[in-house]
Amino acid sequence: MDIQLSQIIMLLPTYISLSYVDYRDNLSHRIDCLQECISENSLINLYEDLDEYLYECQQEGIDSYKKELITDIMHTFKTDQKKADTIVNKTYQDDIEEILFQRDGSDAVKNLLKNTDKFSFFIDTGLEIDDGSWSWTRGEQTLWLKKIKRKLKIKSNKWDDNIRLMLSQASYGGQLVVYFYGSIEKLITDDAEKDWKSVLFTNPAIAIINTGCGSGDDTFLQGHSFAIPFNRKNLFIDRYFKYNYVTEVCGMSQNWCKESVATFFFDSVKGNKSVISPLAEEALMDRAYALIYRQGKCSFGDMDSTRHRDVYYTKDFTCGNICPHCGTFWID
Repeated sequence: MDIQLSQIIMLLPTYISLSYVDYRDNLSHRIDCLQECISENSLINLYEDLDEYLYECQQEGIDSYKKELITDIMHTFKTDQKKADTIVNKTYQDDIEEILFQRDGSDAVKNLLKNTDKFSFFIDTGLEIDDGSWSWTRGEQTLWLKKIKRKLKIKSNKWDDNIRLMLSQASYGGQLVVYFYGSIEKLITDDAEKDWKSVLFTNPAIAIINTGCGSGDDTFLQGHSFAIPFNRKNLFIDRYFKYNYVTEVCGMSQNWCKESVATFFFDSVKGNKSVISPLAEEALMDRAYALIYRQGKCSFGDMDSTRHRDVYYTKDFTCGNICPHCGTFWID
């Protein structure tokens, strides 16, 4: 008997999942790409970056459903395996695969994101603290204290001592940032064309960080809350920077700031929208360096030695490491 396509379709499940993601699979190691998604408020780059992986997942899923379909055809129409295989993999192959794709309700990227670790994030307030705090007079320190309190909308003197200590210990200066703990998927809106306009911090963990030399200090403003305009370009995964404060400088766990809560809103709040952080430009340059490295090359001036190949040490004056391909030099 001739078996029609309509009869085959009736054997296929209504709901299909072509992409299986093991609970151990995640994107925790793809920090560069995750930061791109956050900065652009879109997962497009992630889908493109995982294109080959997604294709392999779907192909494995299609092969699995086709094997099940061959067995079902044999049992339903009392035919042998050879004929059932010909129907599935030759006669109606394109039609069957198209239907499988149409009924596929899986999303490997979103499942991988659910398995991905939470991170320490920070938002740059736009206030840059000068270095050299060890030499400041009491009056100079008080001036910076006032600037920080104004930026964070602090009206009481409750946290003055803590902020002063942070200022004195962050002796190389840096950016005044606010930390919070969260997941990647919750920091991207459902509509890429519509973004949040404000962020409310509760019990904020603040810090002065210097990603250039790897230094800084932090403190908690327990009981305080304030809202500022939201600028997505100033939102970062702490681990994105080589000399990141949480892991590299302090050796803290990612959830150290879990009591610091950031709530985002589509409504505006009073205040000037923060200028784009200098760290954003640093992040763009870093992504450009990373892309060049993935293409098998390296960049002069990229001080991340892991993005150079065949680096060797020279004892010639001045001693240090040198990249033979681009000439970048690290003084000993």
